[in-house]
Amino acid sequence: MTEPKSARTKLTLHQGWQREALALPGVRDLVAKRTGELLHRAITDAPRRSHRALPWNSIKKNLEAYVQLSYDGWFGNVVIEDDAQVRHAMLQERGFTTPRGRRVKGRRYLKGALLKMRVK
Repeated sequence: MTEPKSARTKLTLHQGWQREALALPGVRDLVAKRTGELLHRAITDAPRRSHRALPWNSIKKNLEAYVQLSYDGWFGNVVIEDDAQVRHAMLQERGFTTPRGRRVKGRRYLKGALLKMRVK
């Protein structure tokens, strides 16, 4: 019995191939889907506010996703607290020092969401 011949293909990557690939029409939908998944994961992993906290300071209300076309193609961003007065999400992520001087360890929930979404 003879084995079938394997098809050989030659892959040539030229300069700027990423720009052409990322500007294709179907890429926007794919980027929007993955950015939405990242946003959902960040919201679900975010620490919940306490009962005394003000509702405008809720982390999940201050996370937004954007998909934009740039010179290099489609890209997605998850923006954390666009409002400059709200800093709660980043303080929870990286940790902070209380006014009395006690150090509060960061929860690293945003880093965890990015690590879960990475391509292996």
